[in-house]
Amino acid sequence: MKENADRQGDAMQKTVCRMPGGMYLAGGLFLLAGLLHETDAVLPEKWHALTFLFTSVIYLALAMGYAVSIQQRIMQTAVRRLMMTAVGMAALWIFLRTCKYRFFDSQSIQRLLWYLYYLPQLLSPTLAFLAALYLGRREDQPLSRAWYLLLIPAALLFLGVMTNDLHQQAFRFTLTGSNDDYTHGPVYYLSVGWMLAMMALSTLVLFRRSRVRSGRRFIWLPGTLFAAGFALSLMSFTNIITAYKIPELFCATFVITWECCIRIGLVPSNTNYSGIFTASTISAQIADQEDDVVIRSTGAQPLTKEQLYSAHEGVAALDPDTRLHSHVLHGGRIYWTDSVAELNRIRRQLEEAAATLARDNELVRTENELRQQQARLEEQNRLYDSMLPAVRPQLNTVSRLLDDATPDAPDFDRRMALVCVYGAYVKRRCNLTLIQQSESHTGLQELALCIRESLGYLSAYGVSEAFRQQGDAQLPPSGVILVYDFFEAAVEASLPELSALMVNLRADGQEVTLRLAMEDARDTLPAGWEENRLREHRARVAQETQDGTLFLTLRMAKAGDAP
Repeated sequence: MKENADRQGDAMQKTVCRMPGGMYLAGGLFLLAGLLHETDAVLPEKWHALTFLFTSVIYLALAMGYAVSIQQRIMQTAVRRLMMTAVGMAALWIFLRTCKYRFFDSQSIQRLLWYLYYLPQLLSPTLAFLAALYLGRREDQPLSRAWYLLLIPAALLFLGVMTNDLHQQAFRFTLTGSNDDYTHGPVYYLSVGWMLAMMALSTLVLFRRSRVRSGRRFIWLPGTLFAAGFALSLMSFTNIITAYKIPELFCATFVITWECCIRIGLVPSNTNYSGIFTASTISAQIADQEDDVVIRSTGAQPLTKEQLYSAHEGVAALDPDTRLHSHVLHGGRIYWTDSVAELNRIRRQLEEAAATLARDNELVRTENELRQQQARLEEQNRLYDSMLPAVRPQLNTVSRLLDDATPDAPDFDRRMALVCVYGAYVKRRCNLTLIQQSESHTGLQELALCIRESLGYLSAYGVSEAFRQQGDAQLPPSGVILVYDFFEAAVEASLPELSALMVNLRADGQEVTLRLAMEDARDTLPAGWEENRLREHRARVAQETQDGTLFLTLRMAKAGDAP
């Protein structure tokens, strides 16, 4: 047993010492970003923005690359999602830092972005701790919801930082009000303590729940790396080193510490395909996205690219008794074969009986599909036929406006705005017709949405508008259509001289009222407007003029339902 443990320890040591090319590239990019930041002070001022942009892009690219790496390597779904979210928080910190120092000069906005730093600072360690708690659990064994209550203190601390200007308990600014002249308060120290506690607890949980005992021999390594990153952060905070700032050092420390935990086996990852295939007896092989075989089990037969490609869309037959299966992996596919000789024998016995049933079923299915398609077409034609007469005048008006419009005409913008007014009515009117086919009643909110959209385009046309809604009621869709038609008819009658429109939609008692107040209205509604529809819905229209303002009112009983 001791000998086996020694072999595991030697293998783990080789894994820790072996550095993939991606890590060298990431380290080189991180050093390049620090070099760019360090040389920024000696470059001409016109280069400052470019070097800052390059460093920010490098840091964000490193965060995105590591998130992709987590997606590919971490097997447990909950752990993978939490770690990717934590890495996303780190990228958010870099992004907020970029916005603060490059895109905004306002001291108040810069202070707000500074406060927002604490969202990733507080959430990343908390999410990392939750990810550590998931280790050792099965996929169908969720973490107790009580653990997620840890997000509440983090949220409260973040809220305390965001409201600092009200209580000055996180950062106490001097009378100058400068963002650079302050002392720390208790909320700040509580936030730092929370971050350090979550990090320490994450390491402790990783150590206790690791299934790879040999990995515990290297538990000092992530602790050492974390201590080194913390020391570098302190040196940056005191300006001993200037190549890196706190955000990138904190994020790098977080990433390096967790990557070390992955590599020493404290966090399980799917990086030992060769060992799995060597120990297995299945006939399987793994290929990359170009179908070049990367690794093959001992019992797997060599296959051509054409044979592998044939299994992309489903099960492929290598011969009458052998089937080839495939499944997508990150970066490629896995292929395996199985024997179906016994199934073939049974299938041949059933084929003759199934052939007759299949023909009958196909005929029935085709007939049903044709009937359903014919019914859908008839229903669509009926709906279109019912919509077109209602909006034909508006469509004709739109066509006339577009025919006479030229981009260089002085009234082109007003014509287009007027086209939008008519177009909004056509769209909303057709939508109400569709609602009428599927619902027996609808609320005033749907009518309010129609009126608001029309008012928005009237505002673009140059009409001063206001809208007020009081109460709510359930009406038949035909009643909602009547009220909206009344609104549209009043607007069209008053254009183009209409200068102001106030709309009051009220539901009280047993009545719904729409009242329009119109300034400089060209005309009123024609006499006898929609008398039959008004009578069917027990509605009445009144109009009066006071001091040059035209008032149009439609009142309709809530129970007024069309036959």
